[in-house]
Amino acid sequence: MSILVTGGTGFVGSYLVKELVKRNLDVVVFDYMPNFSLLSEVKNKCKIIKGDLTYPSDIFSVVFENKVTDIFHLGSVLAEVCEEKPFTGFKVNLEGTLNLLEAARLNNVNKFIFASSISVFGKDVNEPVLDNSIKNPATFYGITKLAAEHICRWYYQKYGLDVRGARFPWVYGPGRKRGITRLYSSSLLDRVALREEVEIENPEEKGDWIYVKDAVKALYLLWEVPYTKQCFYNISGGTHTIREVMKIVKRIMPEAIIRYKNNESIFSPYPSSYSDRLAQEELGWIPSYSIKKGVKEHLETVIEENRKYKENVNNEGKIKK
Repeated sequence: MSILVTGGTGFVGSYLVKELVKRNLDVVVFDYMPNFSLLSEVKNKCKIIKGDLTYPSDIFSVVFENKVTDIFHLGSVLAEVCEEKPFTGFKVNLEGTLNLLEAARLNNVNKFIFASSISVFGKDVNEPVLDNSIKNPATFYGITKLAAEHICRWYYQKYGLDVRGARFPWVYGPGRKRGITRLYSSSLLDRVALREEVEIENPEEKGDWIYVKDAVKALYLLWEVPYTKQCFYNISGGTHTIREVMKIVKRIMPEAIIRYKNNESIFSPYPSSYSDRLAQEELGWIPSYSIKKGVKEHLETVIEENRKYKENVNNEGKIKK
């Protein structure tokens, strides 16, 4: 059995790959620009292949030659690029997903797990947002994710391909370097951990925060359950304002320097709270990380990584001398 993870050297993908390897599963990583540093712990325990989702030949080769039985599809172009280069977003997020679904169908893949996003919803919905709430995305990224959901569902209805997906809100954690919502979450925590002064322009911005290890837990759970009653599930971590999270940060690191402004023009285009009741009832989903636990682990991890980095730099300097 071989499990394919597209986007496997990205933020969530790298955490997922490490979890799958830890469970002694045969993992094949597929990425357009592999970041080997994020998989340094396990790069000798999995197969990493450079390829392009928009090239059917790349997709069919990796699926057939590696006898892939299950797929986690996390590879995509994120919001910033989608807004600036919609044609690229269309090709990668839609054509790429279609290529992968077709390869999965022809290779009789068991389960196709898709990482979707709360960006499929607009702000014209009641909160907390339900799985079946009206979907009117405000960004091109959201449009591509919603269209990809429809394509996935079509493959399920027409061919019986077992497609399952999780809609994630603000995924935060050490190592996140891309995506619009990182600016409201991971990047702020990184800067605090590195002892930098932080000025927050939208402290009352509210969002659903989910720690990256919980996002991985949800994906694994989706793969592990025997069957699902629907294709896509909202996954929630907990709704908090940036100011509320920074208060938690201050309790953990009282020395942190955090200043606030109020700039309502930079609020995100997404709703702030989501119901994951169906995921709880039908999948047995429940997050392992409270916001306090997640923030604490994030800060401690970045602090420790920075300590090791400085230690290595100092040691290299001594060797050169």
